[in-house]
Formats: sequence, structure tokens, C-alpha cells
Amino acid sequence: MASSNPDRPDGRRARGAASRATILDAATELFSTHGYTGTTISAIAASTGLRPGSIYHAFGSKQGLLDAVMTSVADRAFGAVESITHDTESAVGPRLQQTARTLVGDPVFLRLFLLLALEKVDDEQVRSIVESVRSRARAAVTTALAPLLDDLPTDLRPVAAEATGRIALILLDGVFVSHQLDSEHADLDQTLALVTAMAELALGQLPTMLGRPDQSSPGGHE
Repeated sequence: MASSNPDRPDGRRARGAASRATILDAATELFSTHGYTGTTISAIAASTGLRPGSIYHAFGSKQGLLDAVMTSVADRAFGAVESITHDTESAVGPRLQQTARTLVGDPVFLRLFLLLALEKVDDEQVRSIVESVRSRARAAVTTALAPLLDDLPTDLRPVAAEATGRIALILLDGVFVSHQLDSEHADLDQTLALVTAMAELALGQLPTMLGRPDQSSPGGHE
């Protein structure tokens, strides 16, 4: 039986995939700790034991590496969220709480995202990456809240969905920061229940916010 040859195409692909995974892991750790501007390709190379040229070969640029990192962590986070939001058998409140728990429970993803957002990097590609991930987060949360909009007129639902997604993400940002600052004393279940109640209260004010004060609140009664 012939022994495997590491120089064969399949061997090179395996080594390339392993190197790519190593680079992604190191870059994720460094970006989420030091931010984008505070992380250099040289630092990532030192962490992996690879040459900087290997990183550029695999990802093209520092922006390309950031894009791959954000795609990887976002796919992991939103993959878990989508399984929750598509569970139409569960009530909206528990679905929203579980969605929030999943996002807050992935500190690398949110810490990385908030660091990039706060850095205000003067790079259009980096800003585009951040905005793309934010849009995915808003869409995931909006999907979880969508059943609460069923009582609104059809023409108001797109605007209402945008508003609810924005409100929910503002609340989730606060939950994450609070949980990181006071993780020893924070009661996550209690906090998420409060956030859910606040989101539902905000939904009740949507008709007024959208210029339809005579419309009954979503999920409410005439």
C-alpha cells in the first residue's frame, strides 16, 4: 500500500486548510482583544508561527482576513439563532429570550463586533463588513419578533420590522455590556425577561411612532 505523499495536491490542500484554520483562530482572538487597528499581520504571524506572506497568500489582505473572521463568527452565531427563530411552535417571548441568550452567550462575536464599531476605522471595506454583520443581526431579531406584527396593516409591517429590529438590538447591546461588566452579580434570566418585556412594550407603541395612533397595538385587542 503506497504511503501518503504530503506534496500531492490533496496533501497540499489539507495543509492549506489547516493553516487557514490556524490563522482564523489566531486572528479572531487578536481582533476581539486588541481591535482591528491594534492587530498587525506580524502579530498574527507570530501567534501562528507562520510567515506574514502565508497569511497574505491565504486571505489577500488584512481586510480580507477580517472579512473571513467576521463571516466565520457570524455564521456560527446566526446559525444557532436561525434554528430558534424558525421554531414557530414556540411562543414569541421565549424565542426572543433564547435568541438574546444565544447572542449574549457568544462573547467573542459581540466583543469583536463592538470593538470594530467603536474603532470608527476609516476604511470603507471594514465599515462594510461591520454593517453587513449588523444587518444580519437585525434580520435575525426581527424574524423572532415578526409574529407580534401580524395585527399591523400590511403597508406598515416593513417599517415596523425595521423599527423593532433596531430597538431590540439596542437593548441587546446594553445586555451584553452589562453582563460583561457585572457578570458575577447579573441575573441573565431576569435581565432577558426584562428586555423582552421592554421590547414588547415598545412594540405596543409602534402605531403611534409610525403615525397610526388609532391602530390597536400589535398583539393587543381593540
